[in-house]
Amino acid sequence: MTKPVLDDLLLFDEALPFDTTGAFKSECPPDKKVKVENLFKFNRGHGDLPVSIVAAVIAMFFFVAFWTQAGWLDRDIPINAGTYFAYQLGLADIDGRVTRFGRILKQSWVVPMLCLLVLVPAALWNLRASFKVNKWRKRFMLPTSAYFELTKYAAALEFVAYFIGYTLLVPWLGYLVSTMIFGSFLTWRLGYRTRTWTLRGVACSFAIVI
Repeated sequence: MTKPVLDDLLLFDEALPFDTTGAFKSECPPDKKVKVENLFKFNRGHGDLPVSIVAAVIAMFFFVAFWTQAGWLDRDIPINAGTYFAYQLGLADIDGRVTRFGRILKQSWVVPMLCLLVLVPAALWNLRASFKVNKWRKRFMLPTSAYFELTKYAAALEFVAYFIGYTLLVPWLGYLVSTMIFGSFLTWRLGYRTRTWTLRGVACSFAIVI
């Protein structure tokens, strides 16, 4: 008779290296079922219009500030810009010395201009679509309040405060002690509050530092 292999014994509950009688319990609310095809689906929520308005205002602020803050007034472009760019594309010839195109790209206003060429139209187009959805929701008397979205943003600020507290605590207690304290605390905060998970949080925090 062949001797059973250790891996075969693990097929039975009594051979498992941990207790299976008690079920794992977490204080985190269960997630809703999500279909794979909807993972990247964009849906406009109740507070989409206020957020879109804020995004459009920010985009227009950058657009207005671009002309005075990005170096546009001090730009260095050849006088005959049309002929110059035609020369860069091989459509025309220029006599004499020609300014390198890379010198223009290194100027401070180029990258902000390229960003604004995408940001401003996208923000305005999104605002237009948001107005249409908001009008449709009002027509069918659907909720349009931004309260739910604002509570989610406010909830995220809690963990921002934890991170700020962690950075302030490191100079006082050191990297190791601060990381172990916050690693254990965040494990407890996320709902893993048994002794086993607490020890795992401490061990992982210690391993991260070491």
